Amino acid sequence: MNIFPAFSIGVSVAWYAIYSIQLLRIKNSSRLQRLLAIIFILWGITTLKDLVFFIPGVDFEVFQRHVLYIDGCGALTLALLLMEVTMPGWITRKRVLLLSLPFVLFLLVYNFVHLQWFDSVFKTFCIVYALVAEVIAIFKGRKYARDIRNTYSDLTGVDISWMWNIIFLFVVIELIWWKVSAIDNTWYVTLYYFGILLCWHFAMVSVNHMSATRLLYTIEQPEAEPTASQAKYTAALSGRLESLMDERQLYLNPDLTLADLVKALGTNRTYLSDYISGTLHTTFYDYVNQLRIERKAIPMIESTSMNYTFEYIAEQSGFKSITTFRRAFKNFTGMLPSEYRQQHMN
Repeated sequence: MNIFPAFSIGVSVAWYAIYSIQLLRIKNSSRLQRLLAIIFILWGITTLKDLVFFIPGVDFEVFQRHVLYIDGCGALTLALLLMEVTMPGWITRKRVLLLSLPFVLFLLVYNFVHLQWFDSVFKTFCIVYALVAEVIAIFKGRKYARDIRNTYSDLTGVDISWMWNIIFLFVVIELIWWKVSAIDNTWYVTLYYFGILLCWHFAMVSVNHMSATRLLYTIEQPEAEPTASQAKYTAALSGRLESLMDERQLYLNPDLTLADLVKALGTNRTYLSDYISGTLHTTFYDYVNQLRIERKAIPMIESTSMNYTFEYIAEQSGFKSITTFRRAFKNFTGMLPSEYRQQHMN
């Protein structure tokens, strides 16, 4: 091994140390931030061990097998992150122990089995473990995103689309790890260290953004159905929701939630959700944004007496950011606000 792996190890250890401390020092940190801090500490320790390769007199063959079994546990940290992102609050001490159990068993068996094929079994297990966690996260992530859109009118800070990029990057890293564990190549080793850093840095930036905008999003469970027909109660909302939104202009509230409408209508969350999805054929998020665009944004853009800025229009329409406003506007009109204004002027 030459200077490049040693340099990448040093940079990695320093990075994990600096940002784990930074995350731990955040006041009112979120669960995800605290989890990432623990993950960074673990990765810093396991990366630091690789400096042993540069110590003269070390039995590299024996040590390299230990490295394989320690590094393979990195799949566990990925699983913990993905589960907490897609199912907030799901990670508990008991579940961490259960997820860690397979790796502990492999490490125990390793001390008694010294066969080459067992190493291959462990590598295969780690890859499969990570892939299963990624597949579960994909399905749970879609459900979580759907539930959020059915509950909140503002998704700032809860958009987990960044997770798909993390999954893709980790799939690439898993393939590199498989290659590194099979052959001792300087460039593969260096690429592995910096690739892992890139993944965790991207995850940290995304988690910090989520935590800074909204520390916790909770999805309320559907309420129990009464004995009468649910369709009857859902149908009774026809016209009431629309009238309420028109009269009180609740859609202008940037923090409007489904629970707010449930309270205002004096109804059941399950019925209101069913009415929006089954009768209006949309989500709560899209329904509110459509009203914001149609009732407020478009009239302001078409105003000939005032040339409002798009930032002002977004704020007055109930959007918290210009980015969300532009995305919602194009979704419902097929054009960006600037394009719509230009077409209207023409």
